[in-house]
Amino acid sequence: MATERAKPDKEFLTNLARGGFAESLSPTHRRAVHIETKLDEFLDQALSEGRQVVLTGNPGDGKTQHILMCQDSYPEGDYFYLLDASEYADYRNLLDEWKEAYDAGKPGILAINDGPLYRMTTEYQDEYEFLSTVEKQLKNQIIYSEDDAPDIDFDDINVIDLNNRNVLTHSIISQAIRRFSGQFAMEGHEHSGTCHIEYNAQKLQQKEIRENLIDLLHTVGHYGEHVTVRDLINFLCYVITGGKEECDTSDNEELRYYNLAFTGNGLLFDLVRRQFHSPDLVHPFIDSHLWARAEQKASFSDLDDADNVVYPQFLREKRRFLFEDKAIDLGYESRKLFQNLEYDFLNHRNRGSSQGDQEQFIRLLNGYFRSNNPRRSELDLWLSHRYRSKSSLALVSRTSVAKSDLVIRQPRLHPQIEDAINYSATHNALEYDHNGQPVRLRIDSNLFSTLSALDASVPYTLRDRDTEQQILEFMQEVEYYETYSSERGTISVKDTETGRIETIDVNDEIYQS
Repeated sequence: MATERAKPDKEFLTNLARGGFAESLSPTHRRAVHIETKLDEFLDQALSEGRQVVLTGNPGDGKTQHILMCQDSYPEGDYFYLLDASEYADYRNLLDEWKEAYDAGKPGILAINDGPLYRMTTEYQDEYEFLSTVEKQLKNQIIYSEDDAPDIDFDDINVIDLNNRNVLTHSIISQAIRRFSGQFAMEGHEHSGTCHIEYNAQKLQQKEIRENLIDLLHTVGHYGEHVTVRDLINFLCYVITGGKEECDTSDNEELRYYNLAFTGNGLLFDLVRRQFHSPDLVHPFIDSHLWARAEQKASFSDLDDADNVVYPQFLREKRRFLFEDKAIDLGYESRKLFQNLEYDFLNHRNRGSSQGDQEQFIRLLNGYFRSNNPRRSELDLWLSHRYRSKSSLALVSRTSVAKSDLVIRQPRLHPQIEDAINYSATHNALEYDHNGQPVRLRIDSNLFSTLSALDASVPYTLRDRDTEQQILEFMQEVEYYETYSSERGTISVKDTETGRIETIDVNDEIYQS
């Protein structure tokens, strides 16, 4: 019997920092790095009760890792497992195997990326009846109200879309930090003294630093980008190792964890950099003190170029302050710098469907088309024969919708799968309902901040194309269900070049401006 050989731990951490994951890990390392989430308990219960679970999403979401972990307790043979749908050149071969297991009542787990799963449900549903249930569950992972949840059979198959999972929770981040800054980082060193790996791991084990890192990553998770388990593990392992397998004992500050957190490659690094470089992170009191420290460390004189001499040191000081504010002791908590970012949107999203939020958003939409329009009780509907208004000569508004016909909805997981994964809503939706046919405008951070910062006086040529198309498509669909008189009323026409609005009164089909 072959003995399993585990890589040296530093080599293992470096491999993870460079993107290695479940498929390439030994069973010992796979178990050692596994981060337990709600999904573990859900899968265990599903297999015990004889259900099949379809895990879909993007590469790096942990689908394969969960299957390999479950195989320890639920051995292949008695259970049906699909590790990678892309291995099948013909989906019919896969679907035939799946149907055989399904008809036999065989429980199991299938890992299928969202693209192939979508193709299966759209192209092969007529041949494989169970795909109808899969498609309905896939389309209804997220609901906006109880009425939104149609009657779907969850008894035999459960679909879990890991695109909806939030891995940047306090529990998951904390568990990951403890795991990777522990024995993997601290064992196997043959030098005397502290190298960059030991230094970074020891720092992350300190409660204050660990909590600040958790807060920063948790805040990053608010903004709607889908971060995978692989992204999180790669980030933490790079912050510890810098992608260097060999220990560096030269006291190189560029290999300190607070610099590595902003210099790596990948989605999570991009999000952290975007947050750190936000103008909202500028604070006169903190920055003045950190600049003075940077001048001292850089031995700055008036003859030196501050941008080249002091600023790089200031950048390192500010990065360190984000995590070591208590040690630097300026009397100000670093979390207050980044927790106020996009406060208005997060407050709006988290409050849900209060009347104040509804009226506020109606006012923002009205102000987008008509400068300083204070109306909150009705939403004016504007139309263009092209969605991009700057390609049209005019926008036309001929009707409005009362606020009583609009509601702010907050999305959540379907009740049948809400215990499977951690979900954090990244948006709200403005909903108009016509006899059970909802029309929704997705209110995410980008749309909210755009409307909050922009009014109708800004030239159309400078406006974001996607934002305006999103708004006009929503308004066109709503107006389709609204009735208005062609014989009398008021029509507003806006010149998209000058911004001028002409009001036309209609009385007995006579138009008068």
